[in-house]
Amino acid sequence: MKEIFTALLTPFNQDQSIDYPGLYRVMDHLLEEGNKSFLLCGTTGETSTLKLDERRMLVENILEKYPTIRVIVGICSNSTSQVIRHIQMYKDNPRIYAFLVIVPYYIKPSQSGIFKHFDLIASSTDKNIMIYNIPSRCGVAIDVSTVIRLANKHKNIIGMKQCGPLDEIHILKENLPQFKVYIGDDHLLLEGLKQHADGIISVTSHLDYPLIEEICKNENIFDDRYLKLISEYVFIEPSPAPIKYILSQLGYIQNILRCPLTPISEESEVKLAPLIEKYKKTI
Repeated sequence: MKEIFTALLTPFNQDQSIDYPGLYRVMDHLLEEGNKSFLLCGTTGETSTLKLDERRMLVENILEKYPTIRVIVGICSNSTSQVIRHIQMYKDNPRIYAFLVIVPYYIKPSQSGIFKHFDLIASSTDKNIMIYNIPSRCGVAIDVSTVIRLANKHKNIIGMKQCGPLDEIHILKENLPQFKVYIGDDHLLLEGLKQHADGIISVTSHLDYPLIEEICKNENIFDDRYLKLISEYVFIEPSPAPIKYILSQLGYIQNILRCPLTPISEESEVKLAPLIEKYKKTI
């Protein structure tokens, strides 16, 4: 079966501290539905607003409470030296499957700079590294040829999260059969699987993990129109604001984000009401 990682959100209390009881309620629900793999400290987890000690404690608490899950940890920095430092922060934790490292954002480096970035990171550790390619957020993409060069040089560069062109997945899998490529856009799951993606790192799975699992099991026959529909709702405003609102209405967490993210508008709340009502009947 294809692999499904939920890009886990980070619930907050009114005082902006991490709401661990709320986080555990979300986790328990996902585990009950069959979800066993998670991305911690990703974009959905509002990682850029978390202090380093908060990130470390969140990862340690989750791994201690849930000893059987598989975990990828997101590393949010556009500085090569800081990425290396952040990975070293977890060097004594053998439970982490891989680190998801974003292509350097804002500064828009050349392909040579991107290669050097990941080259130095992979050389600094024996931990597994995954590349996060998301041009819409970074302002620059990593070329397929650069990924292939990196993966051929470093055995610990094992995969990537692809939020770029789907046709690149097929090229990567042809050249790097063991290299893992995960879809990063829920609404493109089926199309990505047809390009031989290995699975998905998903936000919508917070709401409907069984649907994501069903598509991954039956990619050749499954109609994904409903997934595309609910994905529109989950991303009706900048993520994770919509999924936080939905889960707050379902009773799992509080609807609190850290600035500069803000709760969704009243107009979006009205649009989400029928979806929330539907899922209230399933819990």
